[in-house]
Amino acid sequence: MKYLKILVFLLFAFTTTNIVAQKTSAEKILGCWTFKKIEFNGKYDFSEELIQQTQNTVVCFNANGKFITTNAKKSSEPINGSYKIADDGKTLSQKRDLSDEGFDEDAEIEFLNDENLIFKLEFGTMYFERK
Repeated sequence: MKYLKILVFLLFAFTTTNIVAQKTSAEKILGCWTFKKIEFNGKYDFSEELIQQTQNTVVCFNANGKFITTNAKKSSEPINGSYKIADDGKTLSQKRDLSDEGFDEDAEIEFLNDENLIFKLEFGTMYFERK
């Protein structure tokens, strides 16, 4: 009986620690991500030139709810804005500072771990790798 109590305590301690240690989407997304590719869903199509220009664009998400997007291939100014992740951790909404409208298109967070981020949008799926 004594061993059973110890075993139950250890199992409880392990599972509680494991649950607490899991990061939320809002924590996992922090940092910089490099755009790698896009897969269009068929309704939309963009020029190959535009796709090539956006390769290696970097998006950095900060803990204060702000983001900055830069592209080393283009000599354009960085794009700044704000973002938020829904309580369920599955939807990212962002608003570029240059837009007076509400949030830009929402993105579904299809996959997110320490190294990869995949967004699903109306026009297709975007793949990022942690920088």
